[in-house]
Amino acid sequence: MGDVVNSSDYDGELLSKGLKELVESTNKKFSKDILSPLTITLGDEFQGVLNSVSTGIDLLFHLEEELLITEPDFKLHYVLLLGEIETEINPDIAYEMMGKGLTEARKMLSSKKRNRKRFRFKLQNKEQTEQLSNLFEVLDTIILNWKKEDYPLILDMINNDNNSEVGDLHDKNRDQIWKRRKTLMINEYNLLKDFIKTYIK
Repeated sequence: MGDVVNSSDYDGELLSKGLKELVESTNKKFSKDILSPLTITLGDEFQGVLNSVSTGIDLLFHLEEELLITEPDFKLHYVLLLGEIETEINPDIAYEMMGKGLTEARKMLSSKKRNRKRFRFKLQNKEQTEQLSNLFEVLDTIILNWKKEDYPLILDMINNDNNSEVGDLHDKNRDQIWKRRKTLMINEYNLLKDFIKTYIK
């Protein structure tokens, strides 16, 4: 499940359009791994059912990096929970399902604590849950320091470790890209991303 951080601060029409496009692109990319597609349940919230925790991690990274492409002003809160669904899973839309897992995920998402983290997890293994939460807290510290005007550059640096090639795309030389990569902690982001994906498998 997920929702928009401080959704009341944004233009409702633009927010709805941006979130809808994000959800649609994610459902398309992960169609083989989604049991019930991401569905916008309220204006600023969505939920879905996936085939594994590993898919959930991949989906979180996709959503965050997709936001670098679309460049909206909003950020998202997420809840990734491994829990029971007692009714039949709806393969067409994430509605009309019931279970302890969904109830608990909804409760976690609805928590409005001042210091609530953007990424929240609950798996069967308590230690793994805590480790995953800690890793994403460090990751989010990096992400929240990125500025919107740098998003295209950041995405290219995430996906390409060749500074000369990235520089050609942004009219910068290799040394300039190297400095930006260091300042924006792109290597640290990628190291954490690779570790998390390996750890959760």
